[in-house]
Amino acid sequence: MALAVEVRNLSKSYGRKQALDHVSFVLPPGAMLGLVGPNGAGKSTLMRMLLGLVRPTSGSIVYNGRPLWPDPTPLMPAVGGFVDTPQFYPYLSGRENLALLAEMASIPVSRVDEVLEYVHLRQDGAERVGGYSHGMRQRLGIAAALMKRPGLLILDEPQDGLDPARLKEMRQLVGAVRLEFGCTIIMSSHAIADVERLCDRIAVFDQGRVRYVGPASQLGGTPIEAIVWEARPMDRALDELQALGVNAHPIDEGRILAPLDARWDLADINAALIGRGVRIFTVMRRAESLESRLLAYLEDQHVDVR
Repeated sequence: MALAVEVRNLSKSYGRKQALDHVSFVLPPGAMLGLVGPNGAGKSTLMRMLLGLVRPTSGSIVYNGRPLWPDPTPLMPAVGGFVDTPQFYPYLSGRENLALLAEMASIPVSRVDEVLEYVHLRQDGAERVGGYSHGMRQRLGIAAALMKRPGLLILDEPQDGLDPARLKEMRQLVGAVRLEFGCTIIMSSHAIADVERLCDRIAVFDQGRVRYVGPASQLGGTPIEAIVWEARPMDRALDELQALGVNAHPIDEGRILAPLDARWDLADINAALIGRGVRIFTVMRRAESLESRLLAYLEDQHVDVR
């Protein structure tokens, strides 16, 4: 059963360092929340608390009306996931690692092959984990989290360090887990495009605080549409657009972007460029990405995004 999550005024300090500062949000059952923001902003601290690994200094975490603290043990069978890289015994096989978890949690051992099949590792289950690729270990981490059919799944950067092909596989796997298991998911990620695709809401972290919680589409107001030109020579195209009053800037070699302005006559702008010797290969209209809106939002909040 998917868990409803309620976090109220959650704080954690380590001496003088404030890792979390009065964080609050509410998630209905089955929701998926993406945690985004700079490194060291408090995302991992929050996930450790949600997994019952770190006790808060103050505030509360409530799952389906039941407080997690002061004793998280009764609620832990309903919560699964990992923070940082999933850890396993490298000298044991993937199947043996999961069988050990099953024994410790009194889960039927038949569950092992079920979850290995689900994350596409059944054929590699007999291999030692020490020989697994990074992506295979990430998938084994998800398999371990799914062993107890959790109502809440915590995933700390499951896409981290994956090549484009494995990144696509992980995106599909996380999306499938949400649909087929129906669990509530909280996922941190620097892959902002994946957060936009997978999550129905985001939490923007900065220096232990949550600056925004809500739909990704509403971050920073209404998403801005833009026009992208692919043109040559690029320097001349950029100069001519700016001379026409277009707030244009290069985004990569040969492409120029400008926020769409309702006052433009795009046909006249293109004709002017052509008349000044600019060759236009493509003109595309696109919505501003979550990544660009997030960077703009953090800059408006005076956050160092490095």
